[in-house]
Amino acid sequence: MKNLFLIGILLMAFISPSFCQQITIFDREGAAKAYIDYDEDATIFLWNGKPTAFLEREGSDLCVFGFNGEFLGWYEDGIIYDEDGYIVGAREGAVNMITQIEPIKSIQEITPIKPITSITPIQPIWKSSCSSTSLVEFLYQGKY
Repeated sequence: MKNLFLIGILLMAFISPSFCQQITIFDREGAAKAYIDYDEDATIFLWNGKPTAFLEREGSDLCVFGFNGEFLGWYEDGIIYDEDGYIVGAREGAVNMITQIEPIKSIQEITPIKPITSITPIQPIWKSSCSSTSLVEFLYQGKY
């Protein structure tokens, strides 16, 4: 009976992470560079485990803010847009791109306290082309 209990505990330890709500965000080359962790209040982590931004609802918009409180962009239909409406990253299937195999993620660092956020600008018209700013560079703008 003890063996069954131990096996159950071990299975839960390995299975429970699969229930985490995490959405991988791919850059314009299709490489997994970041992910949104909904178990951590919609925090955006880089693949190396650094928390750099978070999602916050502003009216009907889902906005991306850095942990420095600065507005970075929008998240809509699985796509992250910059302030000018250009695509900086997307989840698999949200845009027409071939994605690469996801490498193993690093352990998450401690998430900082969410700051008071800046005013959200007026939403631009979405563009179907990618921003000249890389996804990682875009997210590092919000580093605390």
